[in-house]
Amino acid sequence: MRNRFDRLAKDVAQEGLTTTGKVVTNAEVAGETQLADVWYEPDPARASERERLGLLGRLAETACTIEAYSDTPSAEEARACVEKHLAVWRGRAARDREAEAPFLWMLSTGRPAAVLDGLCTARMAGWPAGVYEGPGLLRTALVVLSELPRERSTLLIRLMGGGRVLREAIEDFRRLPLDAPERAIGLGPLLRFRAALAEVGPATPEEEEIVMTTQELVEQFIEQGRTQGMAQATIALYEARFGPMPPVLRSAVEAMRDLPTLRAWLLLAGTGTREEVHDAVAAGTAAGRSS
Repeated sequence: MRNRFDRLAKDVAQEGLTTTGKVVTNAEVAGETQLADVWYEPDPARASERERLGLLGRLAETACTIEAYSDTPSAEEARACVEKHLAVWRGRAARDREAEAPFLWMLSTGRPAAVLDGLCTARMAGWPAGVYEGPGLLRTALVVLSELPRERSTLLIRLMGGGRVLREAIEDFRRLPLDAPERAIGLGPLLRFRAALAEVGPATPEEEEIVMTTQELVEQFIEQGRTQGMAQATIALYEARFGPMPPVLRSAVEAMRDLPTLRAWLLLAGTGTREEVHDAVAAGTAAGRSS
């Protein structure tokens, strides 16, 4: 990868796609001394899981290489990228003549005018703004991350960028519901990325800003761990005294995010009656729905 931001892009791709097919990062290109950022082969049985990934899932409908640039690639960089893609294609065909021809997705934070012109690209029909298709013979496309609509379906892809694109994606990520699938995919890479920056110290103002803007995610992660631990302790104590917790009750306890409420339920599970616990959880759940 070209820098630490590109490492984040690789991690997001791996987290998002690993349950839907075969993912290889820094994949060796047969007969070459180069590495492909991400190589992906879809599992046909996991199509519904890919759909939940938004635009990232659409990119992964076929075998593909994903090369992410946190800045704007030059024409020379794009040419080298296409050469790697063709080498991957040749190697795949040599192993299996019946294998589907792979696709190359180049992700660029900025608009690489020379690359778009050099590949004779055109807006890809049926895709969001910012997605451009090259000659069909090359099976190559370019996604300009800064031109993508700022909506939830593009969030995982925008987390693979840099600069303003990444800052806005992190803002959108922070607003996601705690149970959003995008949060489960992106939180680990973002926290690892932040930890790496903090460990050696931000090298640029952009990296320093990322450390600051992700502090809230760290606090949310810690708080979420506390609530999950309190919820599991409440369930364990209830079941030690009264036997298996009814599924509806268990779901309500596990879904509760308010730490003071969970503390009260834990105390009640240890000192109250079964009926008091049930009534308290029912009242707390109703209050949460009405707020």
